[in-house]
Amino acid sequence: MRATPVLLAALLVCAAVGASALPAADRGASSLDAAATATPAATTATANATSSLNETGTIRILSLGANGSVAAGIDVVSIDAGTATSFGANASAARIRTIALRERITDANTSDERQKRILDGLNEVEKDLITLHTRQREALAAYASGDLTAKELLVELGRIRATASVLTDRVELMGQLAADTDEFTLDDNRVFPLLYDLRTFDGPVRSRTVAALNGEERASTRVYVAATAESVTLSTIDDGQYVREAFRGDLRERDGSGINEEVAQNVTAQSYPEIWAATGGSISGQGSGGTFQFDLRYPNGTLTAFVGGGSEQVFLEHHRMDLDGVETGAAATRTLDLTVHVNRTFPGGPLRINVTEPNSDDPVNAVVKVGREGSESPEIGTTGDDGVLWTVSPRGEFVVTVIEVGSTDISTIRVTPTEPQTVADALASNGSARVDPPT
Repeated sequence: MRATPVLLAALLVCAAVGASALPAADRGASSLDAAATATPAATTATANATSSLNETGTIRILSLGANGSVAAGIDVVSIDAGTATSFGANASAARIRTIALRERITDANTSDERQKRILDGLNEVEKDLITLHTRQREALAAYASGDLTAKELLVELGRIRATASVLTDRVELMGQLAADTDEFTLDDNRVFPLLYDLRTFDGPVRSRTVAALNGEERASTRVYVAATAESVTLSTIDDGQYVREAFRGDLRERDGSGINEEVAQNVTAQSYPEIWAATGGSISGQGSGGTFQFDLRYPNGTLTAFVGGGSEQVFLEHHRMDLDGVETGAAATRTLDLTVHVNRTFPGGPLRINVTEPNSDDPVNAVVKVGREGSESPEIGTTGDDGVLWTVSPRGEFVVTVIEVGSTDISTIRVTPTEPQTVADALASNGSARVDPPT
């Protein structure tokens, strides 16, 4: 089995699968191969992928909700010299500010002056945090309106994440310096909410994006991006795992509203009932003020859920799911020169493509292309010796084209994503919240 291969290109390749804004028309789709253009719909797609995990049940995802249209696309994140240079320069500038602050604090002549400089540094971090929230809102709104590409949004989110990481280090540094200051400690009720707020700019897909932008060639990856004006979903395939993160800005109330651990734990259990039941007690929680974070480990992966005060709902989730544990169910199948099987999934979900010989069912190593009908289909990888490729599903109807390596044998199939099982569905089933249309 092979996941989407690492792309060693020297630039941040825009391999968008028709970024689309709904209900607006698709953005930026290019033309399909002639054979794919004439492809009728698959005739034997009678069953969907089950979107389930062995021993776990249904995959629950945090959807984008019903607030505004959704823009969605797929780009390949890899390194280019210009982006890497500016990315590195921004991170270095933030680290230099941290070093300068440390020297300014340690150079203070009196304990009172040292305390003042520590508090001044904390004030500056709080101002920088507000700036990060503003930058993220503006980036999501620009992508949703078509003013940013998926690639550009990923780069900006990566930059925000890198800055948040530096600010986290700075807060921790000031905590250490405060502990070494006579008769002085920082207020935990101020520091810990700040640290948890900074964590919300992180995520497994953003982390991989930052690694790619920092020059790690093997961090290059194909990323699904979907966003509204205030929320975002990112997903990819990474080293045998399906990786997803979702942020709901409309459920993130930063008004100082608190939430206690028991309420936050109940919200998490109700939002992800199948995963909660499958953890076998492998749950850890931590939080402060208006944010609680719960880490759930189950047989096939991990889930981190952030629950906020005010809304008392999950506003951020991080998923890692083993591909070997994804229960794919029956596939949509079509045979031309080759037989192609596609286990349908929800937009941005783990998409399994299997290519076999029509007469023997032997696996075929084939080039796989995914795109919109009537548009150019970018190549996303090869199936390898076992004939299987995992990738992330586009949003809306798409065409999969497979071409045997070293041959002209070809097959195509038209695919429509399934509907996901969402956190909103789970909450609605016990009357805990309104139902948002899944995305």
